[in-house]
Amino acid sequence: MELKYYYIPGGNHPITGEVLYRAALVSSGENTERYELYICTVLNAIAQTQEDCDRLLGCITSIEDGSETSEVGGGNDVELTMDASGVQVDILINDDWVGQPEGKFTLQEWRLVLEQWRYFLGLSESLETVVTVKLS
Repeated sequence: MELKYYYIPGGNHPITGEVLYRAALVSSGENTERYELYICTVLNAIAQTQEDCDRLLGCITSIEDGSETSEVGGGNDVELTMDASGVQVDILINDDWVGQPEGKFTLQEWRLVLEQWRYFLGLSESLETVVTVKLS
């Protein structure tokens, strides 16, 4: 499974100039619909800044080191429920996207997704900026 983080053109603003939007997609692998819906479409909702990534990564670390048994995080109609069994992603705007087995991922997958998203957020906003994430 491979994810790609990149910028897409959003038009031209009369004052600020070219507008770019962050995007994520599955560039290769199996179960692409699952990863597109429950990872790629939620990243901008739950982790808009590097600090958001740090907070969520801290939750994962707390579970991994045993200082917490579960954590709930997220934002903007997305809820992440994290425990030793993994991360359950629930997209609250559609009841069909809540509590689904397709929304369950390992802590290690989410750690890698968030670490690389955090890295991407720190790079310059440019159409040439691309980060590729290889999940197992």
